[in-house]
Amino acid sequence: MSAAAARAGWTLVALAALVAPVPLGNYGLHLLVLVCMYVALSSSWNILTLAGQLTLGHAGFFGVGAYTSALLALRLGVPFWAGMGAGAVAAAALAGVIGLVCLRLRGVYLAIATLSLVEALKIVVLNVPDVTEGSIGITLSPVFAGARRPAYYVMLAVAALPVLATVWIKRSKLHVILGAIREDEGAAQMAGINTTAYKVFAFALSAAFAGLAGGFYPHYITYIVPDTAFSIGLSIEAQIMPILGGLYTVAGPVVGAVVLTLAGEYLRTRFGAANLLVYGVVMVLAILCLPGGLVGLARRWRAPFRVRRAEQPQEGVADVR
Repeated sequence: MSAAAARAGWTLVALAALVAPVPLGNYGLHLLVLVCMYVALSSSWNILTLAGQLTLGHAGFFGVGAYTSALLALRLGVPFWAGMGAGAVAAAALAGVIGLVCLRLRGVYLAIATLSLVEALKIVVLNVPDVTEGSIGITLSPVFAGARRPAYYVMLAVAALPVLATVWIKRSKLHVILGAIREDEGAAQMAGINTTAYKVFAFALSAAFAGLAGGFYPHYITYIVPDTAFSIGLSIEAQIMPILGGLYTVAGPVVGAVVLTLAGEYLRTRFGAANLLVYGVVMVLAILCLPGGLVGLARRWRAPFRVRRAEQPQEGVADVR
């Protein structure tokens, strides 16, 4: 796809996102808020894959952002927008510290270490109820007096940030560096690249966006408990969505988040208690049949048309085949 076509496509997506809530009621708006939240989570996790880091700890950073924002509002009356920023900073700081240790691991060992981080954070929150309210959770007043349309636009802005960050990375020298680390970290080190610093940077940047999304979540639903904030399922969904949409791409996490959020809601209403079984089977089949994700499938469909256009002689140019 040419740069002009890509810009036109993203412009249409942005316009559609801006006008999407106009005809919708509260239920439809709620779904859009969830879609944006998952776009933020999946796009931020996708940043890690650019450096070859496959982790299961994203729910931990989401939860840190959620509890930081909720506690600041509860204890100090801090407005939600400042709490969101504080949540992003707290998540990034934690990722920076944890990353210095965990990112020395690779593969399944890194996944297990970051998965353990989520459980450890949940245990900490549960065991200091004087500070965090423990298992009782935190109840907050709704932002915007409960109106969902303004909440949607806030979450839309949050979702746009990791997408734009991915675009920036792909257009900068950083993309080449992270790609070198992903393909062969040892060779990258021999080439003089400080692989630890770049991996920690990607880890902290990814965590900041997850913390930002988490920072708004308790203000939107007005209630947060450890099991929701530090849900392993959230980490898994943040991984599955980019995989289904297309890893290492800008559009992949967006497509995956939209498809899976809406499909999951449809399956829940259509199949009731059996929805998770159907969801799992569909996901396994999709991943097996679409190794490049939905974006990869679209590119394969477009390939023959691009070839035919390239083979057509341009006006004013002789066909010398």
